[in-house]
Amino acid sequence: MTKEQKEAYEKAVKDRESSMKKNKELNDAFSAGLTAAQAKDWETAVASFTKASELDPKQTAVWAQLADAQVNLALKKTGPEFDAAMAKGIESYNHAIELNPADAATHNNFALALGKAKKFPEMQAELQKAAELDPPKAGQYYYNLGAMLVNAGQSEPAGQAFKKAIELDPNHADSYYQWGVYLLGKASFAADGKVTPVAGTVDAFQKYLQLAPTGQFADSAKGMLTSMDAKVDTSYKNPNAPATPAKKKK
Repeated sequence: MTKEQKEAYEKAVKDRESSMKKNKELNDAFSAGLTAAQAKDWETAVASFTKASELDPKQTAVWAQLADAQVNLALKKTGPEFDAAMAKGIESYNHAIELNPADAATHNNFALALGKAKKFPEMQAELQKAAELDPPKAGQYYYNLGAMLVNAGQSEPAGQAFKKAIELDPNHADSYYQWGVYLLGKASFAADGKVTPVAGTVDAFQKYLQLAPTGQFADSAKGMLTSMDAKVDTSYKNPNAPATPAKKKK
């Protein structure tokens, strides 16, 4: 082995040892962050994920977890401290998306963070992107959009988001309930308290009960129907089932 070959070999060994040590440190930091996040110790989680991001700035999962921890830490603060902490979370989400722009889940989580920061146009754009990237879950993404808009007191765009969720996923039960609540807000009330709902309100609550007869909104949906003197129908009819042939008369 020549002197040059020996030097190249020794350098390769040192580089490998350095890489292995770095990977162990990265894995240890990432694992520590996950453990802290599960315990909702957001300060420790942020510190651990930050260390992991410094050890390897090209790991999408690290940036996504760091962003989530930073957003949750921000929610424990108020005023300028909230703004500053939330800005860090948004910046980390941008890093994660730059590394993997085709990950629908990251776009969805980023959108929810933007909603908490009251950046609603940006939130809607991210959820729409998530829906485009992952059509089977598009209904859930639009439901998330509607829920965030409801929490922000924006009932009209929220209603349209729930309607879109139903169009994209006709079996998304919770969207029918929220769509019904939205439509109920447009009902008229007589002096004697009688409710006259707009078209589609009763159908929305009944559809919810057909899809989720024991769901989280079941009791509420039944109460809504009762208040409108409508029949509570929890029978589920599979729209894809073949029609039952009629019996021949003898």
